[in-house]
Amino acid sequence: MMEAEQLLKKIEESHYWDARVKGLSTSFFGDELDLIYEDDDREVVLKFSNCYQIKYNHALNYDKEKPVRELTRNQLPYFLQNIELQDCIYNGIKYFKCKISMPPLDLEILSKDLIVLKE
Repeated sequence: MMEAEQLLKKIEESHYWDARVKGLSTSFFGDELDLIYEDDDREVVLKFSNCYQIKYNHALNYDKEKPVRELTRNQLPYFLQNIELQDCIYNGIKYFKCKISMPPLDLEILSKDLIVLKE
């Protein structure tokens, strides 16, 4: 089994579908990305590191009535709908390619490392 398949299975065990996304942040000039979502009575953190591409696509037809920083946790509009993860090799180097759908936002991440933490 490929590494991406094993990680995706671990992510799917958290039953992420329709889970509320509580946080999304990047650090170190986009080298790291953390996505935090609710899973029953705990949080799951997807920690991407050694990132080479991070693409944000926020729906233009979704009106941000006020800044996201002013929203309470229950007002956040982001719920996970789909996560795709695959192993990719570019110039002999292995990467993870991850697509995350959490309307009105979609992400695409290309990274060397991914850790799934259940806290």
